[in-house]
Amino acid sequence: MTWEPLRNADESVRSVDDSLRNLHQRLGLARPDVLAEVERHWPALVGAPLATRSLPTAIRNGELTVSTSDPATAEQLRWSAADLATAVASVVGEGMVHTVVVKVGAASHLR
Repeated sequence: MTWEPLRNADESVRSVDDSLRNLHQRLGLARPDVLAEVERHWPALVGAPLATRSLPTAIRNGELTVSTSDPATAEQLRWSAADLATAVASVVGEGMVHTVVVKVGAASHLR
Protein backbone atom coordinates (compact mmCIF):
# COMPACT_ATOMS: atom_id res chain seq x y z
CA MET A 1 0.00 0.00 0.00
CA THR A 2 1.40 3.40 -0.92
CA TRP A 3 0.70 6.74 0.59
CA GLU A 4 -1.26 9.28 -1.44
CA PRO A 5 -2.18 12.81 -0.40
CA LEU A 6 -5.83 13.66 0.05
CA ARG A 7 -7.48 15.46 -2.79
CA ASN A 8 -7.54 19.17 -2.07
CA ALA A 9 -5.48 18.54 1.06
CA ASP A 10 -4.97 22.27 1.56
CA GLU A 11 -8.73 22.82 1.79
CA SER A 12 -9.49 19.91 4.11
CA VAL A 13 -7.00 20.76 6.86
CA ARG A 14 -8.15 23.44 9.29
CA SER A 15 -6.77 24.73 12.52
CA VAL A 16 -8.70 24.01 15.70
CA ASP A 17 -9.26 27.75 16.06
CA ASP A 18 -10.89 27.94 12.62
CA SER A 19 -13.01 24.88 13.34
CA LEU A 20 -14.25 26.31 16.65
CA ARG A 21 -14.98 29.68 15.05
CA ASN A 22 -16.99 27.91 12.34
CA LEU A 23 -18.89 25.88 14.95
CA HIS A 24 -19.68 29.01 17.00
CA GLN A 25 -21.05 30.72 13.89
CA ARG A 26 -23.19 27.72 12.91
CA LEU A 27 -24.66 27.53 16.42
CA GLY A 28 -25.24 31.28 16.60
CA LEU A 29 -22.85 31.68 19.53
CA ALA A 30 -20.75 34.76 20.07
CA ARG A 31 -17.00 34.35 20.22
CA PRO A 32 -15.88 33.35 23.74
CA ASP A 33 -13.93 36.60 24.07
CA VAL A 34 -17.16 38.58 23.62
CA LEU A 35 -18.81 36.95 26.65
CA ALA A 36 -15.57 37.36 28.61
CA GLU A 37 -15.60 41.08 27.77
CA VAL A 38 -19.20 41.39 29.01
CA GLU A 39 -18.23 39.57 32.22
CA ARG A 40 -15.25 41.87 32.71
CA HIS A 41 -17.46 44.98 32.39
CA TRP A 42 -20.48 43.50 34.22
CA PRO A 43 -20.15 45.57 37.43
CA ALA A 44 -19.93 48.78 35.40
CA LEU A 45 -22.85 47.74 33.18
CA VAL A 46 -25.35 46.84 35.92
CA GLY A 47 -23.83 48.34 39.07
CA ALA A 48 -22.01 46.58 41.87
CA PRO A 49 -25.09 45.40 43.83
CA LEU A 50 -26.70 43.71 40.79
CA ALA A 51 -23.35 42.39 39.56
CA THR A 52 -22.91 40.35 42.74
CA ARG A 53 -26.37 38.78 42.31
CA SER A 54 -26.30 38.11 38.55
CA LEU A 55 -24.01 36.80 35.85
CA PRO A 56 -23.99 36.96 32.06
CA THR A 57 -23.95 33.31 31.00
CA ALA A 58 -24.33 33.16 27.19
CA ILE A 59 -24.68 35.15 24.00
CA ARG A 60 -26.52 33.39 21.20
CA ASN A 61 -28.02 34.92 18.06
CA GLY A 62 -27.64 38.39 19.56
CA GLU A 63 -29.41 37.45 22.79
CA LEU A 64 -27.54 37.88 26.07
CA THR A 65 -28.67 35.45 28.76
CA VAL A 66 -28.24 36.63 32.34
CA SER A 67 -28.65 34.26 35.28
CA THR A 68 -29.58 35.08 38.84
CA SER A 69 -30.87 33.19 41.85
CA ASP A 70 -32.94 36.14 43.07
CA PRO A 71 -36.38 36.84 41.54
CA ALA A 72 -36.22 40.52 42.59
CA THR A 73 -32.88 40.92 40.81
CA ALA A 74 -34.37 39.21 37.76
CA GLU A 75 -37.25 41.71 37.68
CA GLN A 76 -34.89 44.65 38.04
CA LEU A 77 -32.75 43.36 35.16
CA ARG A 78 -35.80 42.62 32.99
CA TRP A 79 -37.14 46.10 33.59
CA SER A 80 -33.88 47.62 32.30
CA ALA A 81 -33.20 45.00 29.59
CA ALA A 82 -33.39 47.42 26.65
CA ASP A 83 -30.96 49.87 28.25
CA LEU A 84 -28.70 46.99 29.28
CA ALA A 85 -28.61 45.65 25.71
CA THR A 86 -27.58 49.09 24.47
CA ALA A 87 -24.88 49.37 27.14
CA VAL A 88 -23.53 45.90 26.37
CA ALA A 89 -23.45 46.70 22.65
CA SER A 90 -21.38 49.78 23.41
CA VAL A 91 -18.82 47.52 25.10
CA VAL A 92 -18.68 44.62 22.63
CA GLY A 93 -19.76 46.33 19.41
CA GLU A 94 -22.98 46.94 17.57
CA GLY A 95 -24.84 43.87 16.37
CA MET A 96 -23.37 41.50 18.95
CA VAL A 97 -26.19 41.90 21.49
CA HIS A 98 -29.67 43.27 20.79
CA THR A 99 -31.78 41.66 23.52
CA VAL A 100 -31.35 40.51 27.11
CA VAL A 101 -33.11 37.51 28.64
CA VAL A 102 -32.97 36.97 32.40
CA LYS A 103 -33.32 33.51 33.93
CA VAL A 104 -33.78 32.62 37.59
CA GLY A 105 -31.94 29.50 38.68
CA ALA A 106 -29.45 28.00 41.12
CA ALA A 107 -26.92 30.35 42.66
CA SER A 108 -23.99 27.93 42.42
CA HIS A 109 -22.54 29.67 39.35
CA LEU A 110 -22.71 33.19 40.77
CA ARG A 111 -19.73 34.99 42.27
